[in-house]
Amino acid sequence: MHSYTVEPLYVNSGQEVIAADFYRPKTEHKPAVIIMAHGLAALRQFKLVQYAKRFAQAGYAVVLFDYRYWGGSTGRPRELVSIQSQLEDWRTMIAHIVARKSIDSRRIVLWGTSLSGGYALNLAAELKNVQAVMVQVPFVDGTESAKLYPLQQLPKALKISSQDYMGAKVGMSPKTLPVVSKKGLCFMPTADSYEGYLSIVNPDYYWSGEIPARVFFNLIRYRPIQDVRKISVPVLFIASKQDSLIPIESSRETATNIAPYVQYHEWDMQHFDIYHGQWFEKAISTQLEFLHQHIGVS
Repeated sequence: MHSYTVEPLYVNSGQEVIAADFYRPKTEHKPAVIIMAHGLAALRQFKLVQYAKRFAQAGYAVVLFDYRYWGGSTGRPRELVSIQSQLEDWRTMIAHIVARKSIDSRRIVLWGTSLSGGYALNLAAELKNVQAVMVQVPFVDGTESAKLYPLQQLPKALKISSQDYMGAKVGMSPKTLPVVSKKGLCFMPTADSYEGYLSIVNPDYYWSGEIPARVFFNLIRYRPIQDVRKISVPVLFIASKQDSLIPIESSRETATNIAPYVQYHEWDMQHFDIYHGQWFEKAISTQLEFLHQHIGVS
């Protein structure tokens, strides 16, 4: 087991500054690096710290960052989810890490969960300087996920999303929707999402619990599944059979499209279970085994 340091990292991305934590194991050799960010509407201090610590202890460097508009990063309106901006933040962080002399830039791994899992797959299909990808319960097909949204609430959600989008064009304050709600309109209205999402929130770090509604349209249209055939690096893909946000059929089809480069696992859990207890431990051991097989510690 390696000891490690955690250093603050600030990187310019467009007009904004991205805040990150750089976990560096104490080793004589330049370590491989894992780049990580959270899924929809989450700060880096929520549940990814536990993963970063375990990877660093195993000898891998980790860069864990907040998207612009979130956490320690700059940008307004706060807590805006912009798929294009977040993908650009990923590209910025990857480019920054490639240029750092303290790590082995030939061994860069992308790690994503839920929405950021979709980003990691997208970027692996696009970029040539990524050596491996690890995704857990990734968001792979917004069109199919939208079919799990309660039909009677969908028109209301689309209406407020459109209002927020048009209002932003003329400088109006954002119209927001809760990420989860027991009974009201929200982004994740499924039965297990309320408790599941709140189980990953870190109460030591404030955020409002709501995000601008305009991203709802873009989430429905976001389909990483369409690009994954271009991936030609090893991919670890962990899906949940009881996922109420991501249809298991979408995960299976995505994995089939990545073959023969994918190592696919399907576990009998719900979407948020992987951050806790036995499922977290199983995920970590599976991910470390994959890393040792394809990347290795010098």
